[in-house]
Amino acid sequence: MSQELGRFLKLFDALVIANNSWMAGLPAKTLDWVPFDNENMKFGDRISTITIKSVYVHIIVGECGWARMLKDCEDGASIKPAREEGAALTKQLMESRDFVADAMKLHAANMQKFASYGDAQLEKKIEWSGRQWTIMGFLWGIYSHRSYHLGNIDILLREADAKAPDFFSSFQPVMA
Repeated sequence: MSQELGRFLKLFDALVIANNSWMAGLPAKTLDWVPFDNENMKFGDRISTITIKSVYVHIIVGECGWARMLKDCEDGASIKPAREEGAALTKQLMESRDFVADAMKLHAANMQKFASYGDAQLEKKIEWSGRQWTIMGFLWGIYSHRSYHLGNIDILLREADAKAPDFFSSFQPVMA
């Protein structure tokens, strides 16, 4: 395993574990709170009602799709969201009694997929959203995607008058 992939896995895993611990501790009423609804309170066509839970589920669904798509894609592949699979997983997680535990199981499977990427796979180039990436670069994009949406969740928590987590103190003591 390359040093960069190992570093990504360690940092990404820590970010997901911290995020999931925040989610597990939230009151149920906070998860579905809607700040206000207007045309700008959407994330494209994939999240039509922004709630803490819908943003969190969006993150998980994206990671599951990407882990699967990137594993065996060809060099130069143009990848796109798998809408039907994404919609089915979104529905499953939104209806789950313990969506955080389900998300952690999905994360464990994603981590196994990511860890299985060999150097040749990581060096392949792909196109996503009109941009070219190496697969290793896109893994860092996945990390950034989660971080971006954690900022959204943080703001939503504050607007819902809920305690937002202290970001740095919620990580494990030793990082990469």
